[in-house]
Amino acid sequence: MYPLHGLEVALWFIAWLITYLWVFFETAIQLSLFMYTNILHHMKKLLFSALFTAMAITAFAQKVETFTINNNTYYGTKAIPAEIVGHYSYEKDGDKEPIVDVNKDGTGKFQVHDVPAYPVEFWIETDATGKINVRKSDVNANYQMVLVLKYGSNGESGWRGANAGTYDRIEVTVAKTMGYAIILGERYMKLR
Repeated sequence: MYPLHGLEVALWFIAWLITYLWVFFETAIQLSLFMYTNILHHMKKLLFSALFTAMAITAFAQKVETFTINNNTYYGTKAIPAEIVGHYSYEKDGDKEPIVDVNKDGTGKFQVHDVPAYPVEFWIETDATGKINVRKSDVNANYQMVLVLKYGSNGESGWRGANAGTYDRIEVTVAKTMGYAIILGERYMKLR
């Protein structure tokens, strides 16, 4: 079980407020002897619908995971932002290796120079509450995020397969002024 995060706290507060308002309005209607049962019936349906929606949103909230990389603690979720999902290549206008593939579901590939690509699992780095860590530029629309990745086996041994099972962090720059998302300053994907 993990602690409640900002979105979940807000949703549970909304659910509590809806329940409180429902009881208040029901009592007020009974005390003033209004016989508008139809209004009360519709109000209950509306309040229960809102409560159900709040609970459904909470159920689908992304779980924040904790990682220890080089003796430092980091957090991340599988909610990879759409603007960084795609295929990155070593050159802007080509498909030169090394490559990176980032999929929406947090899977993909990461290739180290002169080594076959590793299958990897990605998380977007967040704070402990699940808010994505974004570093924005002061002078333009560019910004940076960090992907946490776990290397799978690339079928190689020795130094060519040494990363298997380890975690790493890689910077992604969304360079709107250039029209590219860039990983590690050298792997490019055209922004859509």
